[in-house]
Amino acid sequence: MTNAFRLWEKIFAEKQFDPREPLHFITADEIKAITKAELRILAKMDCSAAVPPVFKRYGCFLLPVKNGKYAIVRGEGFHRLEPPAAPAEHPSRIRFHLTTAGRGSSEMQYLDYSFNAGALESAVGISPLYQSIRGREYSRAFRFFVNQTLPNVSAIQLEVDSGLEGEDAIVLIEAKMGIPEDFIIRQLFYPYNHFRLVSPGKKIVPVFFTCESGTKVFNFWIYEFTDPENYNSIRLKDVRGVTIAAEHPVGLEDIKPQGVVAYKKLVPQANDLNKVIALAFKVSEGLGNYKEVADYFHFDERQSSYYREAAEALGLVGREKGRYRLTEIGKHLVGLPAEQRNLFIVGLVSDFDLVRHSLDTLRASGHLTRKRIEKLIANESKLTGSTVLRRAGSLAAWLRWIATATGSFVGERDGFRING
Repeated sequence: MTNAFRLWEKIFAEKQFDPREPLHFITADEIKAITKAELRILAKMDCSAAVPPVFKRYGCFLLPVKNGKYAIVRGEGFHRLEPPAAPAEHPSRIRFHLTTAGRGSSEMQYLDYSFNAGALESAVGISPLYQSIRGREYSRAFRFFVNQTLPNVSAIQLEVDSGLEGEDAIVLIEAKMGIPEDFIIRQLFYPYNHFRLVSPGKKIVPVFFTCESGTKVFNFWIYEFTDPENYNSIRLKDVRGVTIAAEHPVGLEDIKPQGVVAYKKLVPQANDLNKVIALAFKVSEGLGNYKEVADYFHFDERQSSYYREAAEALGLVGREKGRYRLTEIGKHLVGLPAEQRNLFIVGLVSDFDLVRHSLDTLRASGHLTRKRIEKLIANESKLTGSTVLRRAGSLAAWLRWIATATGSFVGERDGFRING
């Protein structure tokens, strides 16, 4: 249990909330007085994985209703993300290299790129669109139902990742790196109601956007609210996936180990290489220890150690006086243009013995089965039994990342094969 989860147990106990009641209120000052903790961390519940167990026991979730005031509401606060669509290729309208693009790995970098390339307009089916909303502002007053509960919202701080205006519509986008299992409906519902009041003559189009830095697949979930006063009236209208083709495809022969990874015997436990890469960028932005990593990624402490181990083994992150720091290799990665990062990461990852031997098998025979991956791990480590199977899943996930990032081979139901 994370420290934030424990502190919410303390809040519920001290406030003596009646679980039979559908609505409770608490102020930021009360939270601070009880916990002495940073409110920003305690109130961040963007997905159901970040919801403390005490909320789940009572079947409730947290909503801001006024600046410095929160409602604890019984009901369903989250929307499970529908499966992404198979991506379609989009020709970029960018006519020259954008030297200021790709400076980081944040969702905003990729959202801006998708807009500049014309992919965003294509996905939502509205053109032309003009960037008109971004950042924080205070909301208009509105009211809505969650089940039979009727909260009122006024003057809370909203943050829209990107808002674009067309002649007849306003597109409001919530952006994330990676594809979460779900998201809190508030992130679309509050801006939807605010801008419905700001621009009553225009259709409001809420969009949930994701991108994976390795695959460069841009995903757009286009929603509607069938009843503006019903928090749970969210409905999917369409889901679109877009890729912008690389100008220079990468073949297996182009994947060459960088020769800089010190610990080549790693058997990966972290199964999401995108998060390993994101960890390096977050360390560059000040993330400093396993607790901060766990809070940011919604990991438990064991998961946090898996991803730190992988980032250290890749040579991206080290530790100094108990704090994470970027190595020279990590600094080099962070400073690379976005289009050069994938091949650099592939070169680092292929330094690991298991990855190199897997790619060698693909080159030699044209295919690599899951059984072969398990056998490689059993032969090159002291692992046995179900541990081999779990680690084979992580290694296969890394290979799948390489396949998607380079296009040099493809994943199948029980392994991998070379294209063609």
